[in-house]
Amino acid sequence: MDLVYGLVWLLTVLLEGISGQGVYAPPTVRIVHSGLACNIEEERYSERVYTIREGETLELTCLVTGHPRPQIRWTKTAGSASDRFQDSSVFNETLRITNIQRHQGGRYYCKAENGLGSPAIKSIRVDVYYLDDPVVTVHQSIGEAKEQFYYERTVFLRCVANSNPPVRYSWRRGQEVLLQGSDKGVEIYEPFFTQGETKILKLKNLRPQDYANYSCIASVRNVCNIPDKMVSFRLSNKTASPSIKLLVDDPIVVNPGEAITLVCVTTGGEPTPSLTWVRSFGTLPEKIVLNGGTLTIPAITSDDAGTYSCIANNNVGNPAKKSTNIIVRALKKGRFWITPDPYHKDDNIQIGREVKISCQVEAVPSEELTFSWFKNGRPLRSSERMVITQTDPDVSPGTTNLDIIDLKFTDFGTYTCVASLKGGGISDISIDVNISSSTDPPAVEPAFLEIRQGQDRSVTMSCRVLRAYPIRVLTYEWRLGNKLLRTGQFDSQEYTEYPVKSLSNENYGVYNCSIINEAGAGRCSFLVTGKAYAPEFYYDTYNPVWQNRHRVYSYSLQWTQMNPDAVDRIVAYRLGIRQAGQQRWWEQEIKINGNIQKGELITYNLTELIKPEAYEVRLTPLTKFGEGDSTIRVIKYTAPVNPHLREFHCGFEDGNICLFTQDDTDNFDWTKQSTATRNTKYTPNTGPNADRSGSKEGFYMYIETSRPRLEGEKARLLSPVFSIAPKNPYGPTNTAYCFSFFYHMYGQHIGVLNVYLRLKGQTTIENPLWSSSGNKGQRWNEAHVNIYPITSFQLIFEGIRGPGIEGDIAIDDVSIAEGECAKQDLPTKNSVDGAVGILVHLWLFPVIILISILSPRR
Repeated sequence: MDLVYGLVWLLTVLLEGISGQGVYAPPTVRIVHSGLACNIEEERYSERVYTIREGETLELTCLVTGHPRPQIRWTKTAGSASDRFQDSSVFNETLRITNIQRHQGGRYYCKAENGLGSPAIKSIRVDVYYLDDPVVTVHQSIGEAKEQFYYERTVFLRCVANSNPPVRYSWRRGQEVLLQGSDKGVEIYEPFFTQGETKILKLKNLRPQDYANYSCIASVRNVCNIPDKMVSFRLSNKTASPSIKLLVDDPIVVNPGEAITLVCVTTGGEPTPSLTWVRSFGTLPEKIVLNGGTLTIPAITSDDAGTYSCIANNNVGNPAKKSTNIIVRALKKGRFWITPDPYHKDDNIQIGREVKISCQVEAVPSEELTFSWFKNGRPLRSSERMVITQTDPDVSPGTTNLDIIDLKFTDFGTYTCVASLKGGGISDISIDVNISSSTDPPAVEPAFLEIRQGQDRSVTMSCRVLRAYPIRVLTYEWRLGNKLLRTGQFDSQEYTEYPVKSLSNENYGVYNCSIINEAGAGRCSFLVTGKAYAPEFYYDTYNPVWQNRHRVYSYSLQWTQMNPDAVDRIVAYRLGIRQAGQQRWWEQEIKINGNIQKGELITYNLTELIKPEAYEVRLTPLTKFGEGDSTIRVIKYTAPVNPHLREFHCGFEDGNICLFTQDDTDNFDWTKQSTATRNTKYTPNTGPNADRSGSKEGFYMYIETSRPRLEGEKARLLSPVFSIAPKNPYGPTNTAYCFSFFYHMYGQHIGVLNVYLRLKGQTTIENPLWSSSGNKGQRWNEAHVNIYPITSFQLIFEGIRGPGIEGDIAIDDVSIAEGECAKQDLPTKNSVDGAVGILVHLWLFPVIILISILSPRR
């Protein structure tokens, strides 16, 4: 009866797929990781954490499905990733960050979208571990005006190091380890506001023996193999904070192109202070030359201007700082405006009205700025009708105005505003303004529009006026190429139309509509064409590559047609193919019978491809109009994950756990674990105390049933997809495989462990293969099952949480070997035994034949 119901269900699914509307599918996404990770916690407490040492390589891969092929974008912390790491991989499946830095830690999102449904998004948090060199600074309890640490002063040695995770500190005096309470004159503590970032060594009432070498050791306990770091400081009775002197003026005003030298010298400090130069905004120019405390800027530019500071530091007291401001003469960003604004729709320049021309520039230094005015190249002086003023710098800095009172016809012309600096050395800025009667040529839309339509169909083009002055004299003309089609004059309407009732070869081309007034013309252009849209390649074909002979392979090429009803019926496709790196295309036509439906999947098999070469494929639709838009893709030879399965063994010891993956549809995940690395707060009385071989360091996979897990929740682990061995035409119908694994089910709350066989085809079928439940004791047990797959397959381990926290289930040493299991290895009794594999083999065979008969192909 189960066999009958199964056949009815499968036929129903097949018929629904045949009558559906194509293969369009919304995107799905999954993130996998590789690279040099210190630790990976999968979905624990609703967060996926990937820990890596600074300087290593981060590599995350986003696996997507869907049609049309989804567009992929990586982002970080809910924002664009491209402004945080400039890399083309932001739009690729694999995001690779070499030499990762601490600021690049955070949550990374992979977003896939293809216009169908909501975008698919997955995320993972990256935690970057690092330890910087520690720094020791020295302070004393009273003012440092005397510049020395005299006897009977209290001294503080502060040790600071940036790290992730938090750092631990220890102190030494010489070779002596200093601990709190080991010396009455020494106190070691952490300020409460630093949260473990700082360790202070306090020397109370400084004694002669306190003048010594002190060492601070910073440690992160060797996580990610990060070694400890140490810094030393020599404390003596000459120790003093730094002081400096700057041998330059303040400010310094220079012309572009000059060389500037700043000199900074130390006047005190023990140990000898180090001198550094900094800039108030931004970094120092790359072209500078540094020699001790001397900084030289050759060929200075405006970009080099700003405040430069010399800082002396010897980690004693506060650093000493002296600054000077460099001002580079400059004139830039000249602009003008006219009142009334002739470019405004409701405003224009009229004779008899007042016209004001304003000119503004940015000048450095602003106090050196001067202006001159010219009309048609001749100097202007301020008069009763031509009033020249300069705006208050606090209101509008760097601005001059020319007011023309009672505009006359003779005032029309070109006015020039010239800005210059009194100090010289800078080219003047000239701004020309033309004063004339106001006209505005028409602005129209659309500037360009492509219209695709089949022959014998109608089309109407419309050109709309957005603005024009004057409006009263507007005419239009329609042309096809150089042929005049229609002319006319606007009345009250804002647009003109041109219809074509029945398109033919003579009607296709570029239509131009020109709308004209006395100031000029605006143009709308329409490209009317019968070209078909480009096809869209389908990238989710299941197992597109197969091989008939040793040195060649075939490829199942699939695609859908974009907007197939927009133009005339597609009668064929021109297929072009060339080997990657070659110039010549080989072409042939693929005939199409009947109309193509939207979303219909079209298939064409490419044969005689040479292994392992890649090929470029170009596809162009053909209609009675001619060629349509082409699309190109690359096909590559990729062998299946396991092309000829003979033997497979996985002990979960490698980083990628033998290509096993987590099922996205379950409630929680399986976890890779070893006894040596498990959490010290693990639940007792459940779970293994070693891997299957008895090793404390060996790994296995298990389900953690502690909170927040609930009874009945499932965790599913998927094997890689296996391709069965080629059939022998003279041998048995199908190959048998012995599937075996070790399982551990210890604890009073043990739930259920199920194993399923998933067969791949046009529909995916899961069959129960093996099952066990309840406490089996503190030991590893072995299971053997015969399977008889007729197509590619996967194995699925499903762990179901029992009624309490003492219900951890583990698996290890999964094996698949060609041939049936030895009879002594097969169990005599199972809740679901290996005979299910034989049943799957027998009843699926006629259904596979039925699929091949009913499946539509073009």
